[in-house]
Amino acid sequence: MPMLGKKEAFDQAKKLVAQGSVRAAYQTTQQLYAKDPYFPPIVALHVSVIMRLGKPEEGAMIARRSLKHITHKPHRVAVLNTLAEGLTRTGNLDDAISLLRDEIVRQPRVPSLVSGLGHMLLLSGNKEEAIGIVERSVDEGMKSLEASAIFGRAVLRSDREGEAIEMIEGLLNDGQKHSPSSVRKAQNSIGHLYDRAGRYGEAMVAFTAAKEHSMAAYDDASVLGQVESLRGAWKAEGFEGLVRPETGMPRPVFILGMPRSGTTLTEQIIDSHPLGFGAGELGLISELFWRAAPGKSDPYSLGPGDFEPEKIVELAKVYRQETMAMAGDGGVEVITDKAPMNFWHMGLIALAFPDARIIHCRREPRDNCLSCFFESLNTIHSYSYGLESCGKFYRHYRSITDHFTTVLSDDRVGVPIFENQYEDTVADQEGKTRALLDFVGLEFDEACLDFHKSGRVALTLSNEQVRQPIYTSSTKRYERYAGHIDDLNKGLGDLIGD
Repeated sequence: MPMLGKKEAFDQAKKLVAQGSVRAAYQTTQQLYAKDPYFPPIVALHVSVIMRLGKPEEGAMIARRSLKHITHKPHRVAVLNTLAEGLTRTGNLDDAISLLRDEIVRQPRVPSLVSGLGHMLLLSGNKEEAIGIVERSVDEGMKSLEASAIFGRAVLRSDREGEAIEMIEGLLNDGQKHSPSSVRKAQNSIGHLYDRAGRYGEAMVAFTAAKEHSMAAYDDASVLGQVESLRGAWKAEGFEGLVRPETGMPRPVFILGMPRSGTTLTEQIIDSHPLGFGAGELGLISELFWRAAPGKSDPYSLGPGDFEPEKIVELAKVYRQETMAMAGDGGVEVITDKAPMNFWHMGLIALAFPDARIIHCRREPRDNCLSCFFESLNTIHSYSYGLESCGKFYRHYRSITDHFTTVLSDDRVGVPIFENQYEDTVADQEGKTRALLDFVGLEFDEACLDFHKSGRVALTLSNEQVRQPIYTSSTKRYERYAGHIDDLNKGLGDLIGD
């Protein structure tokens, strides 16, 4: 290992994973694992990285091999939860559920196993079993904030919401010391329950408390610097005379925008088409961006002519190969990638994929920001931990997308963008669906109107929504919180109502 101790190398690998450089992290975790194959934190990180590279069989093999030698129960739980999460990420949800069920037989009174299994069951749409395992744990005398949060999520939109509120409130006020993670999950769950009950002031207090237990530093000046770098580097004239990679089928379609703007719904509609495949929320473009610009102090300042053509060709080749492998042999014509934050890389997408289509999902700014604030987004989305910072980041996102929309629509670039307004889809589902399919080059198919019946598992926070027909209750949600969003309005400024 190049001149780094175990702790330094481990920390470096975690940092690489956080910024999306999973392949670079793999080089480090592989060396760490070779030196210490039974040290649980190393095993967990290595397995997580392998899973994110789309290699579930290899990750599962390594985890199971290590588990034979890990007898310390908390260490087993850490590795098992990592393996289950990785299996879920790669679409092996049934395997993840089976894995946790088996371990619960071995360790029946471990709250994180119960909540982990409950989470997987909710993703699979099996609410009743999720409720059942929480109720059994309570009957056996195991009271857990994390399990109560799962119960709250499972009974949302049912006649048991009051029961869930009482359960979570009791545990939050029991005088016991709970982990910040448990409190965060419970506060978020009860926030949604209060919201459903029309107790909007209490809901806002709960959501705010959840954020206070998961603080991440948001650096607005740094984000602004990246925005200015991108806007200065990417101009339509920079594409003149460049030889771009060859095109081919299936066509890559990038669904992007702010999180919680309808990206999952949009992908679910296209995936329901016989010739469409939804690859999910890939981190591949972000990772390839970092690989194409190594050693740069400010890679966001690189424009179309600054990348080595050979690297762009290789980037496009790797991306197409990996996404086609995900789609299998179904003869699809369109593959979607719905990583919302790809809006940072719209220029690189246009450079590497001249045949790409970009779907920009938009939503009323206040509703969009509130939805981000109300959910447990990971620390990459540090802006979502405060209302004002969420509004500020939304402004930066709009600055980026407005700029790239102008650049990419220029004939010298020629990558079209479809503005997919969430509220329009809610108001006219069929009309918007027809326009969307026409844009990506697919004939209309009735199955796309019944996207919620496809049986596909969407492994995102929007999982519950895309199991149901389109509904209108998420529009103009900000009106219910009118007395609580002054900071958000301040952050959004003149974008309010845009």
